[in-house]
Amino acid sequence: MRPFFKKIARQFKFIEHIGLSNFIRYRLAKNGTLFTFRICDAQVTVRKGTPDLEVAITSLSGEFNSVGHLFAPTYSDTIIDAGGYIGTAAIALSRLYPAAQVIVIEPSDENIAILKTNIAAFPNIRLVQGALVPQGSDSVSLRNRGTGAWGFSVVEAPDDCPDAQVMATVPAISLSSLDIDLSKVGIMKLDIEGGEHALFLKDRECLDQIDVLIVELHERIVAGCTKAFFDFSNDRIILKDPGEKYVSVNRQMRPMSET
Repeated sequence: MRPFFKKIARQFKFIEHIGLSNFIRYRLAKNGTLFTFRICDAQVTVRKGTPDLEVAITSLSGEFNSVGHLFAPTYSDTIIDAGGYIGTAAIALSRLYPAAQVIVIEPSDENIAILKTNIAAFPNIRLVQGALVPQGSDSVSLRNRGTGAWGFSVVEAPDDCPDAQVMATVPAISLSSLDIDLSKVGIMKLDIEGGEHALFLKDRECLDQIDVLIVELHERIVAGCTKAFFDFSNDRIILKDPGEKYVSVNRQMRPMSET
């Protein structure tokens, strides 16, 4: 019965944030229909038949509040959102630190079409189209694991879908290619569907310059993601947020009053 009650709770959560009449319109619409809702005082476009609405509500209703106490509200350096999806995480981070520049990285044309609409009102959010990978490649294959737009991956043979089909060739974006001072990056959100495994193995020097990493691990896609993350974070402070993400904090990060 537990999945049933979770489903009911999710429906009530939708109603709470978009209202009953909007929820009914949303439920009756065909998959693929676009809706624009006001969610937590942000105007957000979502697609019916995808996790967009749930992701937007989760992101905007406090998912990243745990890192809102790590820097002063006036923090004005750089934040990276790798795996930008429809842009609501970037919006949430931008609202926590409105003086910061937020760089959002997303490889999927399908998602970018929605992401651009959602971030249009936030001039401090900059889109970089491509997939975050270790340095050394100009392009990479984006694969469909059969999970929909939220689960595209650059992993060549994902454990949960070894025959995942190539859907596009996208620019390969490395941290070093962003042409920014990585020591000025206070926060990076990393949710890249298994691609984090290669980063923690091959790009540790770049990652370690970033004070705070918010990471969603995808052990089901690449076995060893969890070990790679904990090995990388051996000399850092590791926190677990209430959801699926871990937070890895550099012990030498600047005190809040200095940011």
